[in-house]
Amino acid sequence: MTISRDEFLAALQDQARGKPALAARMAVGDPAITANIGAMASMLAMVSQQIELAAGEVFSKGRDTTVLADAAMKGILPFARPARLSLLINNATVSPINIAVGRRLLDHMARIYVTEEAASIAPNSSGTIRVRQKTVRTLTHTVANSQPFYRVKIPASLDSEVLISGLSIQLSGVMQPYTPEFANLSAGDPGFALEVDENQTLSAVFGWQDVFGVQPNNGSTVLLNIEETAGLVDFPDGVNFAFEFTSTQLEAMAKITLASVLYGGAGYVDIATLRDWARYQSTHDASAVYLGDFDALIRRNLPQIGFLSVWNEQIEEKVRGPSFNNTNTLFIAASMDGTDSAWLRNEITRIVSAADDSYRLRFINPVDTPVSLTIQAQVAAVHDALDVRAKILAVLLGLYGINADASKRGMLAMSIKRVHEALAAQVAALQGASSDFQVQLPAQSAALMPEQRRYLSPASVSIAVTQATYNDGQWSH
Repeated sequence: MTISRDEFLAALQDQARGKPALAARMAVGDPAITANIGAMASMLAMVSQQIELAAGEVFSKGRDTTVLADAAMKGILPFARPARLSLLINNATVSPINIAVGRRLLDHMARIYVTEEAASIAPNSSGTIRVRQKTVRTLTHTVANSQPFYRVKIPASLDSEVLISGLSIQLSGVMQPYTPEFANLSAGDPGFALEVDENQTLSAVFGWQDVFGVQPNNGSTVLLNIEETAGLVDFPDGVNFAFEFTSTQLEAMAKITLASVLYGGAGYVDIATLRDWARYQSTHDASAVYLGDFDALIRRNLPQIGFLSVWNEQIEEKVRGPSFNNTNTLFIAASMDGTDSAWLRNEITRIVSAADDSYRLRFINPVDTPVSLTIQAQVAAVHDALDVRAKILAVLLGLYGINADASKRGMLAMSIKRVHEALAAQVAALQGASSDFQVQLPAQSAALMPEQRRYLSPASVSIAVTQATYNDGQWSH
């Protein structure tokens, strides 16, 4: 139970009254006494609040430091994700234009893109090619004081506009593959793991000599190739691109424009998303086993996903009946704003298959389903009804609007209790003695479908606010 400042202040004043000299000075309002007592009461109230918050940390991560520590324990790495685009190349010349993998292009903001596939554009025709927005920064580290689990910190870029999105490492000229948690790594096998601390500092970690992995020797060289990206990028329609360097005059004549955005990119995971992920058990990692693990796995790899529902054959057959085709099938409904749906499905398939390739995947199109909700509120006459209505709507959309965290999951069951608590706490007009309100959620006429994206919208919410009057309208307050 949190003890308020006023309660501490009252207790301190009672103690001071037992001292005649202090009591006399306190009675006349001596600032030297009242200021000290007030400061102590404020500090004790803050400590009380922290103790109350710490007591609940086991069940709900409230403080940012706890959320970051939880992310570090789960191995959630601070990596951005580069944008992926499809570019349209128009070749109006009489000779083909050949483009190799790794060719660099620039957009209107001088950001660098790298081709992910080779292409040959025939004369007087056009074609598309896929690119990824990234640059590579190279650093060299010399090993000193070698020890088991030798760590090399990955420094952030001096350019605040770019973020780390990938890493490759060579030790004494030998490529070291990324091996999460040193899994299946024998003694002498090349490999490295990645760790992050509560300050989101990223480190590459090597193995233990003669036990597993490779322990770098003193004086050996570690070459770090750090991939960096701008993260989430906004692309205007019809934006032009150009080759960073042209080797022929024909390439200089090529017209390159944006065909489509496959994936808009993403920055580091924000604290709000990490707090949401903190609700998952620590066992929900990249090695998905149970159904809940796949939801956590996909969200961890695609933190900007707008809606995701993952269910198995048991849930599927409850709503659509049994079928042999459902055996060993994982059903997925997903959507992400600004992302090509085919790319999103391919990416989810890659993520799930890397964890468990025994499942068959079946994608179902998400169905937007606005939910009806009725609020009848009565407030004192001093409050403007339209203003109260707007505040109620803002609270409801914050809880269950289309962009709310709760609405990003399938088969959402809205809680009237949660709505009551939020309205009572956040709308001051509903806190008065003469105020009252009722929340009505219509009975569900049909079974919830797992692919439904259920949410509240301004059109689906009905809010009626009336002003309380007394004494037959002769006087109100």
